[in-house]
Amino acid sequence: MDQHAWDARYAGDELIWTAEPNRFLVSEVADLPPGRALDLACGEGRNAVWLATQGWQVTGADFSAVGLAKARRLADAHGVAIEWVQADAVEWDPPAGQFDLVVVMYLQLPEAQRRLAHRRQIIVAF
Repeated sequence: MDQHAWDARYAGDELIWTAEPNRFLVSEVADLPPGRALDLACGEGRNAVWLATQGWQVTGADFSAVGLAKARRLADAHGVAIEWVQADAVEWDPPAGQFDLVVVMYLQLPEAQRRLAHRRQIIVAF
């Protein structure tokens, strides 16, 4: 799916996914000391918001402007500040050495593009 398809999917006031964080994220991260986190392909922001409520400084990146608008509203409702970046995971280079944690829960890309995005984020982020 491209950016426009995701914008259409996220259209409407209701969240497509739940506002609750992914349970696997919670189980893996709950005991880590907070630092700087990147939530790549953050969608409507549920994982980014949870990280911020746990004390993390979070950057949420997604290429859907509509998804990011919903993410901003969710963050506002929880009283947390998050840096939101509209970017394509395959092309975006985050600032080097800025993240202690990179979260990629659902990056729905063909395998070759997904590998490229993972490699780009891991090499550049750390």
